[in-house]
Amino acid sequence: MGTKYSFARELRTELIDVDKVFKQNLLPWWDDIYSYIKLLDDDLTWNQLPPLVYIVYQYLGLDRSISISMTNIFKTLYLANSIHGRVTDDEEGQKYDRELQFSILIGDYMFGRMLKLLVEAGADKLVGHFAGMMAEINEGRVMEWKLQADHKDVLLKTRGSLYATAFETAAQLSGMSGMLLQNCRQLGLNLGMSIELMSCDIAREEVLVYIHEAERNFKIINQQHQRRANSSMESAINEIHLLLCNIDNVAVV
Repeated sequence: MGTKYSFARELRTELIDVDKVFKQNLLPWWDDIYSYIKLLDDDLTWNQLPPLVYIVYQYLGLDRSISISMTNIFKTLYLANSIHGRVTDDEEGQKYDRELQFSILIGDYMFGRMLKLLVEAGADKLVGHFAGMMAEINEGRVMEWKLQADHKDVLLKTRGSLYATAFETAAQLSGMSGMLLQNCRQLGLNLGMSIELMSCDIAREEVLVYIHEAERNFKIINQQHQRRANSSMESAINEIHLLLCNIDNVAVV
Protein backbone atom coordinates (compact mmCIF):
# COMPACT_ATOMS: atom_id res chain seq x y z
CA MET A 1 0.00 0.00 0.00
CA GLY A 2 1.35 3.47 -0.85
CA THR A 3 2.26 6.22 1.55
CA LYS A 4 -0.81 7.98 2.95
CA TYR A 5 -0.28 11.71 2.46
CA SER A 6 -2.18 14.08 4.70
CA PHE A 7 -2.82 16.42 1.73
CA ALA A 8 -4.89 13.61 0.18
CA ARG A 9 -6.74 12.82 3.41
CA GLU A 10 -7.74 16.47 3.75
CA LEU A 11 -9.56 16.23 0.40
CA ARG A 12 -11.66 13.26 1.47
CA THR A 13 -15.01 14.91 0.69
CA GLU A 14 -13.87 16.19 -2.69
CA LEU A 15 -12.35 12.84 -3.68
CA ILE A 16 -15.56 11.02 -2.69
CA ASP A 17 -17.42 13.34 -5.07
CA VAL A 18 -14.84 12.58 -7.79
CA ASP A 19 -15.43 8.86 -7.27
CA LYS A 20 -19.19 9.35 -7.60
CA VAL A 21 -18.74 11.15 -10.94
CA PHE A 22 -16.18 8.55 -12.04
CA LYS A 23 -18.59 5.66 -11.40
CA GLN A 24 -21.57 7.48 -12.90
CA ASN A 25 -19.71 8.06 -16.15
CA LEU A 26 -18.72 4.40 -16.43
CA LEU A 27 -22.02 2.89 -15.26
CA PRO A 28 -22.87 1.07 -18.51
CA TRP A 29 -19.67 -0.99 -18.09
CA TRP A 30 -19.07 -0.71 -14.35
CA ASP A 31 -19.41 -4.42 -13.51
CA ASP A 32 -16.98 -5.34 -16.29
CA ILE A 33 -14.50 -2.60 -15.47
CA TYR A 34 -14.52 -3.11 -11.70
CA SER A 35 -12.02 -6.00 -11.83
CA TYR A 36 -9.51 -3.70 -13.54
CA ILE A 37 -10.10 -1.01 -10.91
CA LYS A 38 -9.43 -3.45 -8.06
CA LEU A 39 -6.05 -4.27 -9.61
CA LEU A 40 -5.08 -0.62 -8.97
CA ASP A 41 -5.77 -0.63 -5.22
CA ASP A 42 -2.06 -0.42 -4.40
CA ASP A 43 -1.01 1.52 -7.50
CA LEU A 44 0.92 4.65 -6.51
CA THR A 45 -0.20 6.85 -9.42
CA TRP A 46 -3.82 5.76 -9.11
CA ASN A 47 -3.84 6.87 -5.47
CA GLN A 48 -1.76 10.08 -5.68
CA LEU A 49 -2.59 11.63 -9.05
CA PRO A 50 -6.27 12.53 -8.32
CA PRO A 51 -5.61 14.57 -5.15
CA LEU A 52 -2.79 16.47 -6.85
CA VAL A 53 -4.99 17.23 -9.86
CA TYR A 54 -7.68 18.61 -7.57
CA ILE A 55 -5.14 20.60 -5.53
CA VAL A 56 -3.63 22.39 -8.54
CA TYR A 57 -7.04 23.32 -9.95
CA GLN A 58 -8.06 24.62 -6.54
CA TYR A 59 -4.76 26.44 -6.05
CA LEU A 60 -5.12 28.28 -9.37
CA GLY A 61 -8.57 29.55 -8.45
CA LEU A 62 -10.71 27.27 -10.63
CA ASP A 63 -14.12 26.40 -9.25
CA ARG A 64 -15.09 23.15 -7.54
CA SER A 65 -17.10 21.86 -10.48
CA ILE A 66 -14.28 22.08 -13.04
CA SER A 67 -11.80 20.77 -10.43
CA ILE A 68 -13.90 17.65 -9.89
CA SER A 69 -14.52 17.22 -13.62
CA MET A 70 -10.84 17.42 -14.52
CA THR A 71 -9.80 15.15 -11.66
CA ASN A 72 -12.30 12.60 -12.94
CA ILE A 73 -10.93 12.96 -16.49
CA PHE A 74 -7.37 12.23 -15.37
CA LYS A 75 -8.58 9.32 -13.26
CA THR A 76 -10.47 7.88 -16.23
CA LEU A 77 -7.47 8.39 -18.47
CA TYR A 78 -5.14 6.60 -16.09
CA LEU A 79 -7.50 3.62 -15.83
CA ALA A 80 -7.75 3.42 -19.63
CA ASN A 81 -3.97 3.53 -19.89
CA SER A 82 -3.55 0.82 -17.28
CA ILE A 83 -6.01 -1.44 -19.13
CA HIS A 84 -4.21 -0.96 -22.43
CA GLY A 85 -0.88 -1.47 -20.66
CA ARG A 86 -1.92 -4.98 -19.69
CA VAL A 87 -2.06 -5.99 -23.36
CA THR A 88 1.37 -7.42 -24.23
CA ASP A 89 2.99 -8.17 -27.57
CA ASP A 90 2.54 -11.89 -26.97
CA GLU A 91 -1.22 -11.44 -26.70
CA GLU A 92 -1.71 -9.19 -29.72
CA GLY A 93 -3.17 -10.86 -32.76
CA GLN A 94 -5.09 -13.51 -30.81
CA LYS A 95 -8.31 -12.85 -32.65
CA TYR A 96 -10.53 -15.12 -30.59
CA ASP A 97 -9.34 -14.18 -27.13
CA ARG A 98 -12.46 -12.48 -25.78
CA GLU A 99 -10.76 -11.10 -22.67
CA LEU A 100 -8.05 -9.52 -24.80
CA GLN A 101 -10.61 -8.05 -27.18
CA PHE A 102 -12.53 -6.59 -24.26
CA SER A 103 -9.38 -5.04 -22.75
CA ILE A 104 -8.64 -3.26 -26.02
CA LEU A 105 -12.21 -2.19 -26.69
CA ILE A 106 -12.97 -0.95 -23.17
CA GLY A 107 -9.70 0.98 -23.12
CA ASP A 108 -10.62 2.61 -26.43
CA TYR A 109 -14.13 3.33 -25.14
CA MET A 110 -12.70 5.09 -22.09
CA PHE A 111 -10.36 7.23 -24.20
CA GLY A 112 -13.38 8.30 -26.25
CA ARG A 113 -15.33 8.93 -23.08
CA MET A 114 -12.51 11.14 -21.80
CA LEU A 115 -12.72 13.34 -24.90
CA LYS A 116 -16.49 13.64 -24.46
CA LEU A 117 -15.98 14.64 -20.82
CA LEU A 118 -13.57 17.38 -21.90
CA VAL A 119 -16.23 18.83 -24.18
CA GLU A 120 -18.90 18.56 -21.47
CA ALA A 121 -16.60 20.39 -19.02
CA GLY A 122 -16.11 23.20 -21.54
CA ALA A 123 -12.42 22.31 -21.76
CA ASP A 124 -12.26 21.08 -25.36
CA LYS A 125 -9.44 23.57 -26.03
CA LEU A 126 -7.24 21.26 -23.94
CA VAL A 127 -7.49 18.36 -26.40
CA GLY A 128 -4.10 19.22 -27.88
CA HIS A 129 -2.46 18.91 -24.47
CA PHE A 130 -3.99 15.47 -23.99
CA ALA A 131 -2.88 14.37 -27.46
CA GLY A 132 0.69 15.42 -26.65
CA MET A 133 0.54 13.58 -23.34
CA MET A 134 -0.67 10.37 -24.98
CA ALA A 135 2.18 10.58 -27.48
CA GLU A 136 4.64 10.89 -24.57
CA ILE A 137 3.12 7.95 -22.72
CA ASN A 138 3.28 5.74 -25.80
CA GLU A 139 6.87 6.82 -26.42
CA GLY A 140 7.66 5.75 -22.85
CA ARG A 141 6.12 2.34 -23.45
CA VAL A 142 8.26 1.87 -26.54
CA MET A 143 11.31 2.88 -24.50
CA GLU A 144 10.39 0.33 -21.82
CA TRP A 145 9.35 -2.64 -23.95
CA LYS A 146 11.61 -2.31 -26.99
CA LEU A 147 14.62 -0.25 -25.93
CA GLN A 148 15.03 -1.43 -22.30
CA ALA A 149 15.49 2.20 -21.26
CA ASP A 150 16.41 3.31 -17.75
CA HIS A 151 13.39 3.07 -15.42
CA LYS A 152 13.59 6.75 -14.44
CA ASP A 153 13.49 7.81 -18.10
CA VAL A 154 10.46 5.58 -18.66
CA LEU A 155 8.69 7.07 -15.62
CA LEU A 156 9.29 10.59 -16.94
CA LYS A 157 7.29 9.72 -20.04
CA THR A 158 4.65 7.31 -18.71
CA ARG A 159 3.89 8.90 -15.32
CA GLY A 160 5.59 12.28 -15.22
CA SER A 161 3.66 13.44 -18.29
CA LEU A 162 0.36 12.83 -16.46
CA TYR A 163 1.27 15.18 -13.60
CA ALA A 164 2.82 17.70 -15.98
CA THR A 165 -0.28 17.81 -18.19
CA ALA A 166 -2.61 18.07 -15.20
CA PHE A 167 -0.77 21.16 -13.95
CA GLU A 168 -0.40 22.61 -17.45
CA THR A 169 -4.13 22.30 -18.23
CA ALA A 170 -5.02 23.93 -14.90
CA ALA A 171 -2.64 26.77 -15.71
CA GLN A 172 -4.15 27.32 -19.15
CA LEU A 173 -7.71 27.33 -17.85
CA SER A 174 -6.70 29.84 -15.18
CA GLY A 175 -5.35 32.21 -17.85
CA MET A 176 -1.61 31.61 -17.54
CA SER A 177 0.64 31.75 -20.58
CA GLY A 178 4.30 31.80 -21.57
CA MET A 179 6.96 31.07 -18.97
CA LEU A 180 4.46 31.09 -16.11
CA LEU A 181 2.46 28.31 -17.76
CA GLN A 182 5.68 26.40 -18.42
CA ASN A 183 6.67 26.75 -14.76
CA CYS A 184 3.34 25.28 -13.74
CA ARG A 185 3.87 22.32 -16.08
CA GLN A 186 7.34 21.79 -14.61
CA LEU A 187 5.94 22.01 -11.08
CA GLY A 188 3.62 19.11 -11.91
CA LEU A 189 6.41 17.10 -13.50
CA ASN A 190 8.86 17.64 -10.64
CA LEU A 191 6.30 17.04 -7.90
CA GLY A 192 4.98 13.93 -9.64
CA MET A 193 8.45 12.48 -10.14
CA SER A 194 9.28 13.15 -6.48
CA ILE A 195 6.33 10.92 -5.56
CA GLU A 196 6.79 8.27 -8.25
CA LEU A 197 10.50 7.74 -7.53
CA MET A 198 9.83 6.98 -3.86
CA SER A 199 8.84 3.46 -4.90
CA CYS A 200 12.10 2.95 -6.80
CA ASP A 201 15.49 1.74 -5.66
CA ILE A 202 17.23 5.04 -6.27
CA ALA A 203 19.48 7.34 -4.25
CA ARG A 204 17.57 9.90 -2.20
CA GLU A 205 19.77 12.68 -3.58
CA GLU A 206 18.48 11.97 -7.10
CA VAL A 207 14.90 12.39 -5.97
CA LEU A 208 15.63 15.51 -3.92
CA VAL A 209 16.65 17.23 -7.17
CA TYR A 210 13.01 17.00 -8.30
CA ILE A 211 11.46 18.33 -5.09
CA HIS A 212 13.96 21.21 -5.00
CA GLU A 213 13.00 22.09 -8.57
CA ALA A 214 9.31 21.85 -7.61
CA GLU A 215 9.91 24.34 -4.81
CA ARG A 216 11.65 26.70 -7.24
CA ASN A 217 8.74 26.42 -9.71
CA PHE A 218 6.24 27.04 -6.93
CA LYS A 219 8.08 30.14 -5.72
CA ILE A 220 8.07 31.64 -9.22
CA ILE A 221 4.33 30.99 -9.66
CA ASN A 222 3.49 32.37 -6.22
CA GLN A 223 5.53 35.54 -6.76
CA GLN A 224 4.26 36.31 -10.26
CA HIS A 225 0.68 35.11 -9.92
CA GLN A 226 0.13 36.37 -6.37
CA ARG A 227 -1.26 33.12 -5.04
CA ARG A 228 -2.18 32.80 -1.40
CA ALA A 229 0.21 31.50 1.25
CA ASN A 230 -0.43 28.33 3.27
CA SER A 231 -2.30 26.71 0.39
CA SER A 232 -2.92 22.98 -0.03
CA MET A 233 -0.30 23.06 -2.79
CA GLU A 234 2.32 24.46 -0.43
CA SER A 235 1.38 21.86 2.19
CA ALA A 236 1.72 19.04 -0.34
CA ILE A 237 5.18 20.20 -1.46
CA ASN A 238 6.36 20.59 2.14
CA GLU A 239 5.02 17.17 3.14
CA ILE A 240 6.72 15.38 0.25
CA HIS A 241 10.01 17.19 0.94
CA LEU A 242 9.86 16.33 4.63
CA LEU A 243 9.21 12.68 3.87
CA LEU A 244 12.21 12.55 1.52
CA CYS A 245 14.45 14.19 4.11
CA ASN A 246 13.48 11.67 6.80
CA ILE A 247 14.39 8.49 4.92
CA ASP A 248 17.72 6.95 4.06
CA ASN A 249 16.54 4.93 1.07
CA VAL A 250 13.88 6.09 -1.36
CA ALA A 251 12.03 2.80 -1.80
CA VAL A 252 9.46 3.37 0.95
CA VAL A 253 6.22 2.21 -0.67
